[in-house]
Amino acid sequence: MKSMMKILSRYVLSAAGVALTLLIINFALLATWTAQSGKTVQRNNNIAQIADSLVRAEDGSYLLSKDAGTSIEKNCQWAMLIDDGSGRVLWSLNLPSDVPESYTVSEVAGFTRWYLNGYPVTVWKHADGLFVLGGEKDSIWKYNITEPKAVMDNAGVWITVMLILNGLAAILLALLFGLRLFRSLRPLAKGIEGMAENEPVEFSTHGLLGELAAGINKTSEQLKRQGLALKKRDDARTTWIAGVSHDIRTPLSLVMGYASQLEDDPGLSQDKREQAGIIRRQSERIKTLVSDLNLASKLEYDMQPLRKTDVLPAALLRSIAADFYNGGLDERYSIDVTICGDAQNVAITGDEELLRRAVSNLITNSIRHNPNGCAIKITLEKRSGSCIVSVSDNGTGFPQNVLESLKSEADTAELQSHGLGLTIVRQIVKAHGGTTEFRNLPEGGCAALLCLPAVTADDN
Repeated sequence: MKSMMKILSRYVLSAAGVALTLLIINFALLATWTAQSGKTVQRNNNIAQIADSLVRAEDGSYLLSKDAGTSIEKNCQWAMLIDDGSGRVLWSLNLPSDVPESYTVSEVAGFTRWYLNGYPVTVWKHADGLFVLGGEKDSIWKYNITEPKAVMDNAGVWITVMLILNGLAAILLALLFGLRLFRSLRPLAKGIEGMAENEPVEFSTHGLLGELAAGINKTSEQLKRQGLALKKRDDARTTWIAGVSHDIRTPLSLVMGYASQLEDDPGLSQDKREQAGIIRRQSERIKTLVSDLNLASKLEYDMQPLRKTDVLPAALLRSIAADFYNGGLDERYSIDVTICGDAQNVAITGDEELLRRAVSNLITNSIRHNPNGCAIKITLEKRSGSCIVSVSDNGTGFPQNVLESLKSEADTAELQSHGLGLTIVRQIVKAHGGTTEFRNLPEGGCAALLCLPAVTADDN
């Protein structure tokens, strides 16, 4: 649910950010529009300069400067000069036909700040009267705004309060919409978490997220069907492997027993006894493979119980090496066990038989795939609260495809000659909460590192 709260908080913050951004954009546009409008008004209504450029000649006529006349013509304006005493028009330029040429005081007062017959006008005091500058109809918008001074003095405060209220309203609306979205997403989030735990889910397809809920329902149903199919397949495979392992054990024991008798029968020729020995050894290998396959299947589906005790790896490794030597290890192979000083008394918690099986598999793998002999080295060290067991040899190393499969944790079926024994090693270490690493050595050969949690003083 933390992710849902994060979504809600980000949703609200995003809405507040959007509101703030819109306010900034609006103020920028308002400032740009005001500045542009001011330039236009100044350009169109620079009446003071135009009025000053209108001078009276010696013969009583009026002359307007060329620049002022050009400005009036360019902006489609007109102008006139009204006498203060008589109210008559003393001078005019481009005067519209519907504009009178004589005015009373009340008429002058009526158009001074507004419109004259629909024409927007501005006025300026001239030495000889009132100078009037007009524009085209509907070219300028004028409106009188009157506010008490107290209100205008507090305008800054009111604007600030308005902005704050707008921001709070935006955040509140975002929060309300976010809560609605949150209520719609919360059951979906719980359902997705349940799907991760292989729990079936079913949501109502009505509401804001109905289509999404329908999609999740469909996905859950498909996952349920796939899970049942996989469980059925895995149960069938596990049952088949266990059945084969059980059924093959009795006839295989008979084959091994008769082969051993024939191998020891002095009445047979040497060739026949050697052939019987081959049958016995290959039968033993088949028995080991069947046992490995059964163990790998159990470890893969957590069906192998772990009989955990405190195990001393140093003593265990020496015991494994001794078993190989006592079992008639070929002189072409050697096993050297090195225990680092700080690892001499280190302990781990685990199933001693499975750990023995893991290390034995690594030694057997080195022997099997180096028929011309090799030197096998077993090293034990303690590092950062972990027990590191390294089994290496100077033989041919792992084939590249097998090494890549081991690094990618491929299934048992994807590994070939090296695969089953090494897969069991990896599964045993994983069941003990450890990790494995397989690699080829630069000087030749290969190494397998088993990293297992060590028992600390606080654990005892």
